[in-house]
Amino acid sequence: MVRHESHLSRRSAAGAKAERGAALIEFALVSLALYLLLAATIEFGRLMFSAQGMQDIARLAARELAVAPLPADITFEAALTYVDPVSGNAPVLQRIFNPACLVVNLDTFATDDEIDAFFAAMPLVNKALRPLMIIDRSTGAMLLRYPGALLSSNEPGANCAGLAAPYTVGIPRVTARGADGQETFDWIPVLQEIRADPDPATGPFSLAVDGVVALRVNYPYQAATMGGFRASADGPFEPNISNRIVADDSMDAPIPPTGTVLAEPDPADNAFYGPYAGRYGLGRLATPLGNGQGIRPFRKLLAAQAIYRREVFQ
Repeated sequence: MVRHESHLSRRSAAGAKAERGAALIEFALVSLALYLLLAATIEFGRLMFSAQGMQDIARLAARELAVAPLPADITFEAALTYVDPVSGNAPVLQRIFNPACLVVNLDTFATDDEIDAFFAAMPLVNKALRPLMIIDRSTGAMLLRYPGALLSSNEPGANCAGLAAPYTVGIPRVTARGADGQETFDWIPVLQEIRADPDPATGPFSLAVDGVVALRVNYPYQAATMGGFRASADGPFEPNISNRIVADDSMDAPIPPTGTVLAEPDPADNAFYGPYAGRYGLGRLATPLGNGQGIRPFRKLLAAQAIYRREVFQ
């Protein structure tokens, strides 16, 4: 009787171990789907948050530019840097938008209250951009900056709320990808006038044309948990695991109009990987699929637009 009970107990223990092993296998299979669902939920939420914030910022920028004290026949680009010859004030740079305020060195502040006070003195649009900014350590300092490529500013004497601003941001817009994943892109500003012709003189901002503030706010959304892949040539629902977009920043890129591209971070540096890493800010995610180079994150260039009629007194 004792032997029989011992035999049954051994069989019960073996069965329990088999059940636990089966549960682990089932969890391993299900966890991948759960991870993908969680990652998609987080990224979609961040995408919607960014899109809603951008639309509010576009309305704010257009509304403020519509009532700014600017010459009637001035172009949009000239308005952004206009200095009143009588008062010496720059109504847009000082009150509405300053590209030098797109990058803030947090190491210059001792407390969070100092950071809040600094942002309170910023132009209105820059202040509204704060929730969309990211933390970047690629220069050895802790920077709070707008997403895109971190550039060394070529504007002499540029400052943001009284502090020197050696950096600015440029947004790369990918225009084409070759069969090998090689990227071709150009540069666009954060704040951009909506016009069909690239010539600023034909823009609608001047009263000589339309007298309308028609602007676009650009935001490079790049996922932190999802890689970028090109569509399969066999169809939209066919596997494309081999069509990964390799994070190769060795291409000859156009020179940005607002600054100088920084050197590529060292692969041993923590800043080498990230959703906005790389000398062009196109991102690099660590994965064995990238042949040691990593792959690009999923990317979508978002743009929010707003239009207001200018109010000008001559």
